[in-house]
Amino acid sequence: MQYAPLVGRILFAAIFIMTGFAHFGDAGNMVGMVPSFLPAPTFFVYLTGAMLLVGGLSVLAGFKAKMGGLILAAFLIPTALLVHAPNAGADQIAMMMMMKDMAMGGAALIIAYFGAGPMSMDAKGSGD
Repeated sequence: MQYAPLVGRILFAAIFIMTGFAHFGDAGNMVGMVPSFLPAPTFFVYLTGAMLLVGGLSVLAGFKAKMGGLILAAFLIPTALLVHAPNAGADQIAMMMMMKDMAMGGAALIIAYFGAGPMSMDAKGSGD
């Protein structure tokens, strides 16, 4: 069980790192997912890409993982509510995406509270 937090961080962070890079490589296609009431959709694609990369790498490395968890939660929960929830009543895939983002947002908040665990940079440094 001593490796469980490390393996969990690797599995959890992988999607954010991959998706973060995709925000920069495929920004044109992602602009259409930004809610229409937000100005400058390209800016928000790049901003959220940076959030995903910073949060994902932070959690993966276990460096400032509590802050990384907060950054990821700050992306996931609004995304669930603003991007997926409006279509969740009529679209089963949107409902699943909303629930996935809410569940991952909950996991990110758990990391924000408890930290990265024993096999992390945080544990080696300040005893976080």
